[in-house]
Amino acid sequence: MLFDGGGGDDDMVTFLSLPLEVRNRIYDLILLEALEPQCRAVMVVSETYIKHQLPELPYRGLLRTCRQIHHELKSAIRHLAAARHLSYELDITFSHGRPYFSLTWISFPALSPHVPSIVVNIDLRVREPFFYERQFQSPHDHELAHLIEDAPESFAEQLFDYIAILLKTLANLLAAGNPSFSLLYTEILILNFRTPTTLVPGLEVPQAEKRRIKVDRGEARRLLDTMRNTLKANANAFQAFDANDCGELSPLIQIGSLKFATEGAVWGEGHNMILAHDDFQWLRY
Repeated sequence: MLFDGGGGDDDMVTFLSLPLEVRNRIYDLILLEALEPQCRAVMVVSETYIKHQLPELPYRGLLRTCRQIHHELKSAIRHLAAARHLSYELDITFSHGRPYFSLTWISFPALSPHVPSIVVNIDLRVREPFFYERQFQSPHDHELAHLIEDAPESFAEQLFDYIAILLKTLANLLAAGNPSFSLLYTEILILNFRTPTTLVPGLEVPQAEKRRIKVDRGEARRLLDTMRNTLKANANAFQAFDANDCGELSPLIQIGSLKFATEGAVWGEGHNMILAHDDFQWLRY
């Protein structure tokens, strides 16, 4: 099949000679193609790093094929967003005893100024051994407390910092070459806790690193209660921003609803949040 505008041999089947409904189906297949999971360690969060670590988007090459395909593909992206099929999902893992978190993209169909939902799954790995002085060592308990309790550099601060820079990066990519772009709107941002895990006891490291189990219910409850309180404290500390001043922000980066969940069950919610001066703030009307 040729991505060609036509002309030449009348018997040659080109992409644009296909019926529009067939082309639209092909656009959907390209946009919704499953990602190959790639776990990456995040040591320093910056726009440059995030831009280079975003999943590759095969459709972007098609945008440069011809004007008609560019128009149809952009229309397909808008249709997916309107049908709530264009959503982002990623896993972020915090490890007890590690000075960084790891990230795996699950779904990233296309760049769009309107995103129906972003789901961030939050994993916690406790008692994660690290290699130091030629041997694996276990982290100290105070390192876990520093990570999950409401303190500087807690998981919640790292999480909100990453999401803020991610959204800013997406807005800058959308603005490149598009002077009419003015708003990146995410309908729902879901921060979803998963049950913490630990290594299978009795196995040798590093083999054990490949096999993890959920911590027992009592420990899971204590860990998740602490993490929920830390996440709420961070969100409650966001300042208020006068809605009348939104015109001063260019582009405007807004989240309609922020939801907190555990294993998919929502337990907290806030509304109308924006990114202003590199920090999340609640809109005040």
